[in-house]
Amino acid sequence: MNILFNIIKISSITCIVKIIGFIKDIVIANKFGINMTTDSFYSSLKIQNLLRKILTEGTLSYIFIPILSKYKIKKKKKKIQELISSIYVLLTLTLFIITIFCIYFSKKIIYLTSYGFIKNYKKFNLTNKLFKKTIPFIILISLSYFLASILNLWNIIYPIISIPLITNINMIIFTLFISKYFKNPILSLTSSIITGGIIQITIQNLYIKKIKILLKIKNINIYNIKLIKIIKKIIPTIFGISLYHISHIINNNILSFLKEGSISWIYYADRIIELPISILGTITGTVLLAKLSNKYNKKDIKGYNKIINKYIQIILKLSIPISIFFIITSKLLIITLFNYGKFKYIDVIMTSKILIINSISLIGLILTKIFIPCYYSQQNIRTPNNISIIILIITQILNIFTIKLFKYKGISISNCISSYINTFLLYKYLKNKKIFKKKYKWKKFLIKIIISNLITLILLIISTKIIEKNFIYNNIYIRLIKILFLILFNIIIYINNLNILKINK
Repeated sequence: MNILFNIIKISSITCIVKIIGFIKDIVIANKFGINMTTDSFYSSLKIQNLLRKILTEGTLSYIFIPILSKYKIKKKKKKIQELISSIYVLLTLTLFIITIFCIYFSKKIIYLTSYGFIKNYKKFNLTNKLFKKTIPFIILISLSYFLASILNLWNIIYPIISIPLITNINMIIFTLFISKYFKNPILSLTSSIITGGIIQITIQNLYIKKIKILLKIKNINIYNIKLIKIIKKIIPTIFGISLYHISHIINNNILSFLKEGSISWIYYADRIIELPISILGTITGTVLLAKLSNKYNKKDIKGYNKIINKYIQIILKLSIPISIFFIITSKLLIITLFNYGKFKYIDVIMTSKILIINSISLIGLILTKIFIPCYYSQQNIRTPNNISIIILIITQILNIFTIKLFKYKGISISNCISSYINTFLLYKYLKNKKIFKKKYKWKKFLIKIIISNLITLILLIISTKIIEKNFIYNNIYIRLIKILFLILFNIIIYINNLNILKINK
């Protein structure tokens, strides 16, 4: 029950953060529409997001947290201070070097990530300009996530959730009130991102002081055994995580050759599917890593396995109905969120098709975010790396066929298929090595879940058919009321089904 309560508590806060994120996307879509400038902005943003995920959200979190967890259990305060300070300074220095490198070689990086833009001189130059202005954000956001992952071990979860909130609010303010003062209004978003990063790092440092961790140069020890151990493991981890994200860069490169707007359509569809992924996947995965690391370091294998089983069971209960809801209501959701100002109806159609494909892949993506921490809690880096290589190859082979047949939708179809192959391979290894043992009557559980979702699906289709009449002509308030009704109706029916089938323990 504690696990479910924690997920609900974290998810509720994350949901509020994501709603602010949607408001930000609505404001940007309304102000700028879908065109050359938005394609350029989202392409430049994708590169620094990739670097952030490789350097901190992935690499350092997965290696650093299990090691720090051991220190925390043994209560070695001096060693904790020394290790955190050493990593913090080393990370800061590395980020500065990467930032300078990216600014100096910015054109070459754009060639590699968005090569199709070279046929449009203005588009290429704008992407290069936006990239150079936003890349310093990588320093601020990476350090923020690093500090937040430390706070998570002390059960302070709110700072990590607040990171995107600050950026989103800043971008809304700059788009609505400050963009008009820029010669090219899209450039205002780069300023909003940088100022948001400064606020974020300030907040994380205030929380770090609360747990009495002092980040001082005098606490640095470059000969610390654990620091050397972390550095040795960073390279193979970066390699593995890079393989996963390189696939996204290759995909972005392919999209740069396709119809203008393709990058933006996929961005907005991804933003919607990020809501459940963030609520159920990213936050669950972050919390799960700390919990599994603690159990593994205490050699509590029974408790370790129990946590995995409970998380998977809860995630399946929640992710399947969400996936169904997004598939059935995709067009209505896009209309409600973005169909205003310069965001045209053709953009609604194109984006909704991507959202349907993303919704199908949702369950696989979230389960992956549960299985990955199982490996990293035991400091097993090699296996996820090997699986990442396989998935990268499979995804790009699939792209050859799917893009030819389905154009811009092909990228999402390839990712969807790969997500389930990735989930299966991660699960199969855990099961074969007896790291994961099923402790529930899983066949009975899955049959009941399928029946409850089938009933929900039929009733959702009927209610959606009624509500979608004249939906396009309704104002934003009527649209929101109708969507909220569908959400509440879906939740009530589904919970009722779980109760009837006696699986809502």
